[in-house]
Amino acid sequence: MDLQASFSLLWMLLLLPLAFVLAWYFYRENAWLSTQSKLIQRTLPILRGLGLFLLMLLLLNITLLFNKTEVERPSLITLIDNSSSMMRFRDSGRIVRELENFKKGVQERFSGKYDLLFYSVGSDIQEGGKISLNEDQSNHELGFKHLSEQYLNRNVGAVLFASDGNFNTGDNPSYAAEQLSLTPIITLGVGDTTPKRDQLIGNLFYNDVVFLKDLFPIEVDVEAFKIKNTRANIRLIHNGVTLATKTVDYSAEEQAFKQVQFQVAAEKTGFQAYTVSIDYLDGEYSRTNNSKTCYIEVIDSRNSLCFVTSSPHPDLSALRSAAETNENYLTTFSTPKELVSGNVKPDLVVWHGPNLPADQPAFEFLRSNKIPVLFVIPGNITNASITALDLFNLANQRGQTDEIQSAFNPGFTSFTLDETTRNSLELYPPLVSKFGSLVPKGNYETFLFQKVGKTVKKEPLCYFNKSATLSHGLIFGEGIWRWRLANYMKNKNHEHFNEIFLKIFAYLLVKREGIGLTVKFEKRFSKNDRISVNANFYNASLEAITTPKISLSLRAKDGKKYVHQFRVLNQGYSLDLGILAPGKYHWIATATHENKTYKKEGDFLVEDISLEKSVNAANHGVLKQLSKQSGGNYYPFSAYKKALDSIEKRSDITSIERINTQFWDMVDSWLYLLLIAFCFFTEWFLKRYFGAY
Repeated sequence: MDLQASFSLLWMLLLLPLAFVLAWYFYRENAWLSTQSKLIQRTLPILRGLGLFLLMLLLLNITLLFNKTEVERPSLITLIDNSSSMMRFRDSGRIVRELENFKKGVQERFSGKYDLLFYSVGSDIQEGGKISLNEDQSNHELGFKHLSEQYLNRNVGAVLFASDGNFNTGDNPSYAAEQLSLTPIITLGVGDTTPKRDQLIGNLFYNDVVFLKDLFPIEVDVEAFKIKNTRANIRLIHNGVTLATKTVDYSAEEQAFKQVQFQVAAEKTGFQAYTVSIDYLDGEYSRTNNSKTCYIEVIDSRNSLCFVTSSPHPDLSALRSAAETNENYLTTFSTPKELVSGNVKPDLVVWHGPNLPADQPAFEFLRSNKIPVLFVIPGNITNASITALDLFNLANQRGQTDEIQSAFNPGFTSFTLDETTRNSLELYPPLVSKFGSLVPKGNYETFLFQKVGKTVKKEPLCYFNKSATLSHGLIFGEGIWRWRLANYMKNKNHEHFNEIFLKIFAYLLVKREGIGLTVKFEKRFSKNDRISVNANFYNASLEAITTPKISLSLRAKDGKKYVHQFRVLNQGYSLDLGILAPGKYHWIATATHENKTYKKEGDFLVEDISLEKSVNAANHGVLKQLSKQSGGNYYPFSAYKKALDSIEKRSDITSIERINTQFWDMVDSWLYLLLIAFCFFTEWFLKRYFGAY
């Protein structure tokens, strides 16, 4: 035990007599005390003096230090590679048994000396070191990262790592292993490092999502070992039909790497499976790595944007140029009459200079079909058009035009713009608008304020109103083409201009969730993922309710059907489907509310990630690197008993003593304060008991 104080402890020599002098002074001429027994005459001053002394000691801020020595035995961590590539060697038939014998040997030899810890690592790390050798991924970095975090500042004597050295997820484990400072890593190499005669399909490069009718590429990496002076055919197969065949020629080299590209037409929507297969050649080590399948989602959901005007205008050309930089947008020009007479309903209309009541049919067409609109209001708009649109009021008119610049609304949060883009808005030329005070109707959000000179007005230059009757945006002025030109003059590109209007188009295209059922379902999972689904149900007031029961019907590719019920979670619904077999699934969610049935449906994919199939040989170089940098040793797995012998001979694996210091502050101790209170309370009680008032 040790003792610390903010002031010298010599002060105690002064405080002790001072406390009892004060106690004596208090009782020196007490007539009542002189009538009491000698015991009371001595006890009361002692209690008073002791209480004062203990109270004065608090001024020294004394802290007691209690040191406790603990002996920590060294830990021996055994980490075993549990990936399926461990089974892809000649001795694979007995590798599981030998790994179990290895674990047993570690326990028998070191259970009395060390704290033994076992882990297995594949796509994840698991305690206990369970050996199944069926993991589809090898993430050795994750294993060593977990150990370095879990056993930071612990007495880890050594790490035993049994693996073939191959990793296909995460980075090289040597970087994470460096965090296990002063810990030797003993590596045991499983498998043969000599490449076998084999060819395999390596990586496939493709887009996860393509559009219907588009041509898209699938790039294929082909690797070959000890296959010389021959050729092989590579086929692209879809729904059992060979779409294309390519040929690769091998020279006399021991190892070859080839790249092949297929051009594929997207002819059907949904998830489409494309299998790349290479012909099997005599003497190949494995057939399973001669093919690989990729899944590509084909969608037909390009948004159509129609630019409407009664006469050509450069503003629409500028806006269309911005839209065409996004390949998801299909753009067309139209007059108001053509918009109504056409059979196609666009997803978004950009209408420059609506002329009502002449264009009233087009306006009613948009409203009845709930097509979002971006209005561009020119300076010559008539009062009749303003009245017929019924979207805003224009007060204080003078029958003339005005030039207005833009100022970004810092409170606008529906979408974000790059800072340089926001700053460029205030430098763009002014728009020409009709003179007057603009007052939008209904609930709206201002994107750009009007700016005249250096004065920013509270009236909007551009605003959005996503009402149920007509979701729209409105730009109060014309001359937008000058913004595009100004952007190019300064930056030699149109990036800022395009960003502004692509964000506006995207925002108006987002449909507001209405009454009924909504389901949040991801489209791609790996076969090891737990699949969960969330849902909500909205009533007529767009409030989330949980009274309807929601069911989910799941149909697998083989036709099997499963029905699940969502459970209520807070103000929504949740469903855990667990882990599903690889393949394509179709789901239908249904709910009934007020005698009406609501339904949502879609597809999702569970992918079989078979990274381990591409392993042709062990990679013991990684294991040797781990051992060398940590001061450990490398051994082939067949010599694991020598590895255990080397651990017994190491002098740096030993117990360590740790001193655990606990602090006891007198000021914070309720026991000490209770002792002070006890002294004063006892004094008071004795005085009252013996009649002192």
